[in-house]
Amino acid sequence: MTSASASDDFFQMEKRNWSTGFNDYDLGFGPLTRQAIPTLLAKADFPPSNKSDRGYPYTLLDVATGPGFVLSSAIADLALTSSPEDCESHPMYQLTGLDITENFLTMAKQRIGEQLAQQTNAQSSKINVQFVVGDAEKLSLKFPTNCIDSIICSFGILHLYNPDAFLSEAYRVLRPGGRLSFSAWAPPSRTEGFGITLQSVEEVGNMNVEGLPQGPDFFRFGDTKEAAETMQLLGFEDVQSVELSDMKWTNIKDGGMLYDTLLNGTVRTREILLGQTPEQSVAIQQLVKERYNALTNNGERSLAMPAVVTSGQKPLQ
Repeated sequence: MTSASASDDFFQMEKRNWSTGFNDYDLGFGPLTRQAIPTLLAKADFPPSNKSDRGYPYTLLDVATGPGFVLSSAIADLALTSSPEDCESHPMYQLTGLDITENFLTMAKQRIGEQLAQQTNAQSSKINVQFVVGDAEKLSLKFPTNCIDSIICSFGILHLYNPDAFLSEAYRVLRPGGRLSFSAWAPPSRTEGFGITLQSVEEVGNMNVEGLPQGPDFFRFGDTKEAAETMQLLGFEDVQSVELSDMKWTNIKDGGMLYDTLLNGTVRTREILLGQTPEQSVAIQQLVKERYNALTNNGERSLAMPAVVTSGQKPLQ
C-alpha cells in the first residue's frame, strides 16, 4: 500500500467515525478534555498577554475544534478580561474553528452562537467567529503564511495520519512570535480508562483486527521528551511539555459506561472493539467491568486520565 493510499484510508476512517460519534464524544469525553483547556489557552497566549489595540484583530485558530470547547472557553476568558464599560478600548478578535466534519462544526456553531447571545452588544461586537471545513495536515489550503497569533489543537493531533505535517503547517501559518499548544493523552500505564480497555482487549480479544488502517503511535505525544524534541526540530522556541496529572474522568461511573464511551466516542479504539468476534466482545466487556471495579473500589473514585500539553513559539525573526 502506498503512503498516499494509507493516509487516505486513515483520513476516511476518522471522518466516517466522527460523522456518527460526535454526540458520544461530546457527552463522554467533554467533561474530561475540557480540564486541559485552561492550560492550552495559557500556553498559546490567548487571550494575549499584550492586549493593546494594534489596529488589526488578534487571531486564534482552533484545529480539530470538535464541539467547540476551546472556542467557548476563549470567548468566556475574553469576557472576563473586558468590562462593558471599557470595551471600546479593547482590540478585535478573530476566532476560527476548523474540523473535518460538518456535524462537529454544526454542534460548535450552536454552542458558540448561544454563548455570544448572552453577551452585551459591546462585548460580542469585538469578537468574530468563523468555522471552516478543513484538514489539519493541509492548513495551506485555508490559511496564508504568517497570519495566526495562537493555534490550539485539543487532542486532535491523535487523529492525524501525519501529525508532523500539522505541526509544520502550524509553524508556517503562525505569525512570528505566535504560539502553538496541543494536548495528547499520557500512555495507558497512566491513563486508566485506556489502560483498562486496551489490556482487556489484549488478554481476551484481538488488537490486530482485520481492515484497521495503519496509523501513527496514538500515545507518541504523551511522552513529554518526544513531544518537546519534535517541536524543537521544527524550529519552535520556548518549547514546554507538561503533564496534567490531576485530570480525572469524573463522568464515567462504571465499567459499562467506560466501554460504551470508548466504543461510540472514539475512532481507532472503536474500530478495534468493533472488530472483535461476538464471544470476544462479551469477554472484553466483562473484563473491563471487573477491572474498573477493582481499580476504583466499585466506583468510589474517578479514573485518572492525565494529559500532556506541549507548546512552543515561532521565533520573532
